[in-house]
Amino acid sequence: MPVKVEDLCIESCQSILDAFLLLDKNAQGVLFVVEAGQFLGTLTDGDLRRAMINGATREDGIRDFCMMDALSLSVDASDADIQAHLSGKIKIIPLLDTQKRVVDYASILRLRRIPLMEPLLGGNELEYVSDCLRTNWISSQGAYVTRFEKMLAEYCGVEYCVATSNGTVSLHLALVVLGIGPGDEVIVPDLTFAASVNAILHSGAKPVLVDIEKTTWNLSPAKVRAAITPKTKAIMPVHLYGNPCEMAEILKISEEHDLKVIEDSAEALGAHIDGKLAGSFGDASAFSFFGNKVITCGEGGAILFRKKEDYELALQLRDHGMVKGKRYWHEKVGYNYRLTNMQAAVGCAQLEQIKSFRIRRKKIFQQYNELLLPSGFFDEQELLPGYEGSYWLYTLCVKEKFGLQRDHLITDLLKMGVDTRPVFYPMSDMPAFVDVARSEKLEISRNISYRGISLPSSITLSPNDIKWVCECVLGVLNKRITL
Repeated sequence: MPVKVEDLCIESCQSILDAFLLLDKNAQGVLFVVEAGQFLGTLTDGDLRRAMINGATREDGIRDFCMMDALSLSVDASDADIQAHLSGKIKIIPLLDTQKRVVDYASILRLRRIPLMEPLLGGNELEYVSDCLRTNWISSQGAYVTRFEKMLAEYCGVEYCVATSNGTVSLHLALVVLGIGPGDEVIVPDLTFAASVNAILHSGAKPVLVDIEKTTWNLSPAKVRAAITPKTKAIMPVHLYGNPCEMAEILKISEEHDLKVIEDSAEALGAHIDGKLAGSFGDASAFSFFGNKVITCGEGGAILFRKKEDYELALQLRDHGMVKGKRYWHEKVGYNYRLTNMQAAVGCAQLEQIKSFRIRRKKIFQQYNELLLPSGFFDEQELLPGYEGSYWLYTLCVKEKFGLQRDHLITDLLKMGVDTRPVFYPMSDMPAFVDVARSEKLEISRNISYRGISLPSSITLSPNDIKWVCECVLGVLNKRITL
């Protein structure tokens, strides 16, 4: 459990003995000295020892011994800014609000007291990566890549798997392999992460944005039907926040109109429909293994294919278009979309733990539901009968009648050390995609986007952490809504 902010803060009028006792309690080697509620400086165990060597006593006040020019950052500092200041010398930084009060802290272990998402690397990750280093197999040539592909294919119940460098290139490579290119249209939901639309544009095809279902927040089959034209060649259902799309109806539509189906399963590893896993329905399916996903390789992706010929073409295109068995001979224009052996090694160790990860994630989601849904503040993302999500990122919508309170909630929670995220913006609102085709007014996507919030969902969170987050959330909303 992360150290509480109050266990790091000490008043400037307190004694050296008080400081030693608090340092022993927090085990961080540093204290944030505050005066009249405002940050004054830092104090380390080394500072205290030097003070006593120079004649100070345990009863002396600490004010004269703290470092008053110590580094601090604003609580709304970006992750990149925080990381730029952390080092071997500076391992913990106080984060201040506009009144210079210490409201959170960043450390070399985590950037917020309760981060949105962090991986658990407690299995064989270090052993497998060390094996790569010992044997010098660190690039894309190595046994862990094929091992990872086999493990993922077996887990998802699909025969063919191609590991890639990230989820976005997985989508792009899947589109290219399936023959989607210039002049073609691909139907995709308006509410998604930009990678979905970017991949379609990189293939040369034209994305056609359609709206989502109000309850599931996923691609609407009825609106897919309405958006089909003679140029439509594929549908890209996105299992948003790990909740599966209505695949039976989408596949029915694809069969009727001879369309390819590319599942964007970036967030959906482990999600299933009547026991069949998301990613095993389409002609191809793309996964992401970025650091915040269900499992991680640090950065990485994979594509599942139903047909052997698609799989073999993907292998060739992934590796510069080289012909298998004839090195440096290129019969096709390809890409360098390869996963390294070290990344795959991490992925193998993560896949070994996916069952236990899933059990823990499910408990976290259940606890959130029990503590938050009865409040009446939220609408949840609904699952259809027989569907189960991946338990990736716990996400809710603040009820429409409370509207803009979502943005206040995000701001106030950050000041309390709780990292959150807004739901993805609609692609139709993005300046980058102003020329992308829309099937109609995309009102539901916009409505869900501007009410939705994702809460911390790391499997490292304890039940007490979840309880504390919920208390913060409900406290903020109760205060805001009664104002």
